[in-house]
Amino acid sequence: MRNHLKLLLTAGLFTVSFLCTAQMSTGEDPTKIKSRGYSKTANPFTHYLYNNGFRDYSVTKIETKTETETKSYNELRFHSVYSQNYTKILMFNGFGQWDRAMESTGNNYTLVWRDVKLLLGSAEKFTVFTNGVRSFRYMYAAVNVFDSENRDCLAEGHPMREKLIKHFSEKIWTLGDGKAFDEAWSRYLLAQKDN
Repeated sequence: MRNHLKLLLTAGLFTVSFLCTAQMSTGEDPTKIKSRGYSKTANPFTHYLYNNGFRDYSVTKIETKTETETKSYNELRFHSVYSQNYTKILMFNGFGQWDRAMESTGNNYTLVWRDVKLLLGSAEKFTVFTNGVRSFRYMYAAVNVFDSENRDCLAEGHPMREKLIKHFSEKIWTLGDGKAFDEAWSRYLLAQKDN
């Protein structure tokens, strides 16, 4: 029994040491990230959370499979954001109430806005899906965008891909208050509970 306890303590100390080393070994300099501030975390995967900013972004290919078909689309993810709702807030602030809310995993929802003009000087209307993840391993706000012909705007080769990435990046950097979104979202969830 005593040997097992020593082994557990040694393993626990190794794990704590590893996590501290992982935390301290980051080369991330939060003062060089465009944001309105940051918070340091003890999370070895997300060292800092950025207020009205993000560490970096990625475009990730997502595949969904059913018995009859496989579909894929691209998702723009803004990493290390202070709130996983940043893309939802910026769409709400710009276009009001969403058209549809879809429950995905757990209590996470994807909000959808249809036929919105995102880009100044462009008549194109887009369908925008917003979501985000806040977990130990991941912290990001995400968006999927489709044009009026239902083409994936974040796919390599789409003519509006870079403009849309720039658009959402700039909107996060200049994001307004999220209180109106939070209130509307709370009202929506209460109404869903009552139904």
